[in-house]
Amino acid sequence: MSDEPFRAPTPGRVEWPTVFLIATWAGTVAVVVVLHRSMPWYVSVPSLAVLTGFQFSLQHEVIHGHPTPWRWLNVVPVGLPLALWCPFREFRISHLRHHASELTVPGVDPESFYVTAETWDRSGPIGRGMLRLNRTLAGRLLIGPWIVVATSLSRAAGAWRDREARSTWALHVTLAVGTVWLVVGVAGLPAWEYVVGIVWGGTAFPLLRSFVEHRDTAGTGTPSAVVRSNALFSLLFLNNNLHHTHHARPGSAWYALPRLHRELGSDELARAGAGWYRGYGEIARRYLVRPFGEPVHPSECGAGLMRTGFAARAR
Repeated sequence: MSDEPFRAPTPGRVEWPTVFLIATWAGTVAVVVVLHRSMPWYVSVPSLAVLTGFQFSLQHEVIHGHPTPWRWLNVVPVGLPLALWCPFREFRISHLRHHASELTVPGVDPESFYVTAETWDRSGPIGRGMLRLNRTLAGRLLIGPWIVVATSLSRAAGAWRDREARSTWALHVTLAVGTVWLVVGVAGLPAWEYVVGIVWGGTAFPLLRSFVEHRDTAGTGTPSAVVRSNALFSLLFLNNNLHHTHHARPGSAWYALPRLHRELGSDELARAGAGWYRGYGEIARRYLVRPFGEPVHPSECGAGLMRTGFAARAR
């Protein structure tokens, strides 16, 4: 699909703040992997989780046409699949479709965490329990990464019917095997640290950012929320916690979002729509074990939930 509406508005310019972040990230990953033996696991594992999560933030920036006018040059330094499960091309196509879709609608928005009433009905008691658990912050961080991995693998299983998809996954598998060989085989990082720190923790980190990112508002306000977090989280998420602003100006570089946020009055728009939060601490207090809405999309939630004994609670 064409990504012209979602690309950087000033092609031809090299965005040096992003280049600096990419270089710093790559160097830090190399240092942690090479020197992991001199670190206790409780330092190396969280460090790898944060660095892998930050890679997803950098990949998101690249998807939107940053930091140079040359797409191939943008992809090369951040395209190595550290977390293993996500081909960059698939991420790019899915995310651009997300921007072009009606947000939150399952089956239309590829990044929606809502499900249809039909999916709910056929899930069974265990499946419904998992869907409800995944609507809590604790569940999203604990089981959410494995749901994402399983979903990606199910796509891979169906990819072999399409030649272009086969090429994408063949390249991805080659890069993933090479990554594991370098990090585990050559550098000697224990396999359990790779799985827990990079695959699980690295995938959980962006799931924290996206937990309250979108909420169905039935067309009465913006479906994109705002989390006014501290400077560290804002940097690690490249200001995408200001999510309404990102959707309003998707081609803007991460460092331009705070200014645009003020100009657009995004705080007030988010308060009247999907939600405004003081930080991720507030989100944890409200939703650590309490569901952030029902799993079924509000437009479908009546009959499907009543048949299984649940009353729909729309936020």
